Amino acid sequence: MPRSRRWDFLYDREKQPIRTYLLAELARMLAAEIEEARPPDARLRAALEAARLDLARDWDGVERVVSALPEDERAAARGLARELVEACLDLKERAEGARLGRGDLADALRLLEGRLFRVIG
Repeated sequence: MPRSRRWDFLYDREKQPIRTYLLAELARMLAAEIEEARPPDARLRAALEAARLDLARDWDGVERVVSALPEDERAAARGLARELVEACLDLKERAEGARLGRGDLADALRLLEGRLFRVIG
């Protein structure tokens, strides 16, 4: 009796590690929230960079990035960066079995930046 080929497509599918899935989902959820409010690009880029530096515990770098903004944008960028870091750390706490590190969470912010600022070409 010949083998059924009905489920062969499942053999061709590539496994996706849970860590990669969680980080991609975090980036997707944060992108949806940010796109609703859509802050100015300069503030958003500074907040993303500040959040990545915060996860790397480079607080001097955070201050350098935020202080490059105009005075009236700084508080909003700090607030957005804080929200991003809190969302990342919340995922780390809830998904303790995935063993997400701060570097992994910074990668999620890079994915988020890629979603928000798609470069074509």
